[in-house]
Amino acid sequence: MNHLALNLLLAIVWVLLQAEFSLGRLVMGFLVGFGAIALTERALGRTFYARAAAGVLALAWSFVKELVLSNLTLARDIIRPRPVFHPAFVRLDVRALSPVQTILLASLISLTPGTLTVDVGLEEQALYVHSLYARDPAELRGRLRRFVRLIQRAAGRGLPPSLEE
Repeated sequence: MNHLALNLLLAIVWVLLQAEFSLGRLVMGFLVGFGAIALTERALGRTFYARAAAGVLALAWSFVKELVLSNLTLARDIIRPRPVFHPAFVRLDVRALSPVQTILLASLISLTPGTLTVDVGLEEQALYVHSLYARDPAELRGRLRRFVRLIQRAAGRGLPPSLEE
């Protein structure tokens, strides 16, 4: 059985045992079920579900943080009489990502104000990204590679050593 489905089943059983349904009890049941699955995985020497769940939370947190900061930066520059834009295109290698993960990365980049995924090069496995704030393209590539690592972590695995920074 899929670990997520098992976790949801455990959350529902938790609510049924409490004999009163509420969203708080369901969330508490999900957390208790997650803890039980994580402890069971650790005892068996596997930590895929727990690691992937932590990766999803880290990815979500990083994206929300980047989203808020980029919104504030762009709003500040729109209000200024002379905005401080340094537009540029950068190429990002995505060989370490599956096609679905590449689409996720391209979508996250395009959702962030000030950046846009312009092209996905399927042959060379690269994303071409335009940013309004690319004063230092290497720094921008580093920030984008961080999202590549977070997506890999959310998938339950790390990057090959050859692609690490």
